[in-house]
Amino acid sequence: MIEEGTVVYYLDEDAVHSGRVIDVTPENGGSTFSIDSYGACEGPYVIASGQIGKTVFFSEKEAEDRLGI
Repeated sequence: MIEEGTVVYYLDEDAVHSGRVIDVTPENGGSTFSIDSYGACEGPYVIASGQIGKTVFFSEKEAEDRLGI
């Protein structure tokens, strides 16, 4: 399971951004979490752990490779 405080890289449009994991919550065999720098006026977006390796990555290189940079 992902841990709070972990630095992750996420895709937003055609760019890679980074942030720290916050608000990890166990859910149905996985978890949900937020990223401190990813959200809108309403607050941080809630992300399912299934997005790891798709839109959220543990290294900047993995994220860039996904975008084809």
